[in-house]
Parts: sequence; structure tokens; C-alpha cells
Amino acid sequence: MVNIPNFVTVVRALIVPLFIMAVHYKDFRIALFLFVVAALSDAIDGFLARRLEQITVVGVIMDPLADKALIDSAFIVLSYFYRIIPPWLSILVISRDILIIAGGWLLTAFGKMDRIRPILVGKLTAFSQFLTIFFTLLYLNLGGFYLKILLRVLYLLTGGLTVISGIVYVIIGIRELNSE
Repeated sequence: MVNIPNFVTVVRALIVPLFIMAVHYKDFRIALFLFVVAALSDAIDGFLARRLEQITVVGVIMDPLADKALIDSAFIVLSYFYRIIPPWLSILVISRDILIIAGGWLLTAFGKMDRIRPILVGKLTAFSQFLTIFFTLLYLNLGGFYLKILLRVLYLLTGGLTVISGIVYVIIGIRELNSE
């Protein structure tokens, strides 16, 4: 059965190829618009799932995958096509996501995935990654010295949070695997 929160998540996943095409064809206004719509849909689907009590296994799996698809593809295209996001940052973001997904599969295989919950540093990391992409797209639309300085700060902040949250999630995962 398809419910409203899952439908919103599917729409977000379908926005990803449109976003990639907009960046590829240098239509940064459309790319920014699509990214903002996708980011807002991330908040909306979670809110609706809780509010309407429609949290499903499909939604629990699809929501983070749609987020990863959006974030990782944005980092890839903005790093590869335009070299505006430093490659080292894209590598960190994608490596962390691969590590978290692999860890999730491993924990699921041992029946321990239900014990893992999002943590504050993970949420801060996701927020900083969204901000990094948003301001990168804003810079591509508007330019400006101050936006360029802000981006440099965001790149460092996002890189640091990405590493820290990756380490924390690995530690939590190892503890769960070693627990009874």
C-alpha cells in the first residue's frame, strides 16, 4: 500500500535525475529549485509519517536511500563537473555513506539494526551537507565574494562533521555487534 509519506519519498527520489540534468546543463536556477523542493520533501515526509502514524518498513528504508541519492549525486556532479566542491569533500561524504549503508546491512544481518537510532552529530552532518549544497548552488546562481568565503567555511565544517559522525557510527555499530 502506498501512503502519503512514502509517495513524497518516491517523488524526492525521482527529483534526483532531474537535479543531475539541471546541473549538467548548467541550469543552476532549476537545480537550486529542485534541490530545495527535495530537501523540503525530506522534512515533510518524516513529519507526515509521524503525524499520520504511517511509518512503514518501506519508508524507513527508502527515506535514507533517497537522501543519500540526492546528497551524494549533488556532491558528485558539483565536484566532478564544476570542481566547485573540493573532490576531497565529495570523497569523504560518499565514503561515509557507503560505510553507514554497509554497516546497516551488517547490523540487519545480525538482527541488531533496530537498536541503532540517528544521533545528533549525524543529524548535524546531514544538515551541514544540505547547507553546503544549497549555498554552492546559490553561489553558482549569484556569485559573490562573501558566498565564496562562506563555502570555504562550510566545506571545512561539513568535512569535519562527516568524519566525526562516520567514526561515531562505526563505534556504535561495533558496540552493537559485540553486544548480546
